[in-house]
Amino acid sequence: MFRKIQLMTFPSVVISVFFLTGCPPAAEYTQWQRPSTTEEGVKSAMTECGDPVGLSMNTLPENEQALQFLCMQHRGFTRKDGFDFCQVRADLPACVEKKQGHPLSQSRLEALPYHADEGFYPINPDSGRYEDMQVTWRKVGAPRGFSTQVPNNREALPVMYACGYPKPLGSNLNVASIGRTAKAQRCMIDHGFEPKDKLMLVCRAYPQVTGCKA
Repeated sequence: MFRKIQLMTFPSVVISVFFLTGCPPAAEYTQWQRPSTTEEGVKSAMTECGDPVGLSMNTLPENEQALQFLCMQHRGFTRKDGFDFCQVRADLPACVEKKQGHPLSQSRLEALPYHADEGFYPINPDSGRYEDMQVTWRKVGAPRGFSTQVPNNREALPVMYACGYPKPLGSNLNVASIGRTAKAQRCMIDHGFEPKDKLMLVCRAYPQVTGCKA
């Protein structure tokens, strides 16, 4: 199943602010507020919510970022900048659960779109992207240097096609679902490939997905 793509994530918003203003974004803890709560109180709450205070949120899966954001809201904090994670990424499981008021069923979870694997990104003709940029796998143990990227991609590309990625990459109109992406990724791993970025793995964020079970 494919879904329309929405690539503007929280880290993307922060990066956009930097490029538009020329100024680095304010530290996360400075954006949260709650009556009678000190800066140290904000940091403590963020830590209790699992937020890596002082570190980049983009080192975590998006759904985990959403859970941390919702945890802070549940504790009575609001954002000074008015930002709302679930307005930007309403299709994340944590945000869907918040909206519907109860946990997602397995089938509903696996039907939601998954944005972390660039191999399933649709390529807009005007974007300047091309297929080789969306090869997200390399052979286990393959060299990682820039000079070896092209041969590595050539080796991975036909296997990606065989495992269910669009042919050519980017030719799909929408991103794949969590369930479909998990199956494609499991196929790549079974064929001796590893992700270029482990954060893209469905099973890291959603180990309960059918394709992640042994």
